[in-house]
Amino acid sequence: MSELTIKLIIILIPGAIATLIFGKLILHKEWSSFRFVLYSILFGIISYLFLQLIINGLNLFYFVDLHDLTIWSTLNNATLIPYQEVGFASIVSILIALIASMIENRKVINRVAGFFGISAKYGDENLYSMFLNSKNVQFIYLRDIKNQLTYHGWVKSFSENDGVSEIRLADVAIYNYSDSKFLYEVSEIYLSLNKHEIIIEIANLKENGQKATKQK
Repeated sequence: MSELTIKLIIILIPGAIATLIFGKLILHKEWSSFRFVLYSILFGIISYLFLQLIINGLNLFYFVDLHDLTIWSTLNNATLIPYQEVGFASIVSILIALIASMIENRKVINRVAGFFGISAKYGDENLYSMFLNSKNVQFIYLRDIKNQLTYHGWVKSFSENDGVSEIRLADVAIYNYSDSKFLYEVSEIYLSLNKHEIIIEIANLKENGQKATKQK
């Protein structure tokens, strides 16, 4: 591994930190190595640019004499690594990742595009995640068609891969699928089901157990 390669890895640390935080805070499918590196480069550049803006702002409004970043002018110099700039950019990258996560989770870009009629696309996640992530989805009926069961509870967490839908429910009442006969209750349940064999409905009220059976 050459010295220049080592330097490039070091100066990309802020981008890697931001990418890891961003990936933890948003819903997304598994990233390829190429996408992770691409995000790291993008977040890294933004972090250094934002750090430079902070320096310019301090120089302009507080009349200090901070030097501009040297990372751009010394990029081809394999022996000169601006560790201090990498450290400050790493701190800035945390803020960048939080802002980017907020923009993604609140669908700011998609909302703006929808407002101007540019696109009707909601986001990058699948419809399953979008549906369960909606604010009005709390208590649900999950119909397990294969096992002829219906689960009623509130959604604590969920995930999905290519063939399986995973969901964690709390305050769960279980019924027969065919006649809605109440069977039993559990405080919490984890389900891993074929996504083609389930139906999810929003429950308007918190109904549980025998009380729900009487109301049906």
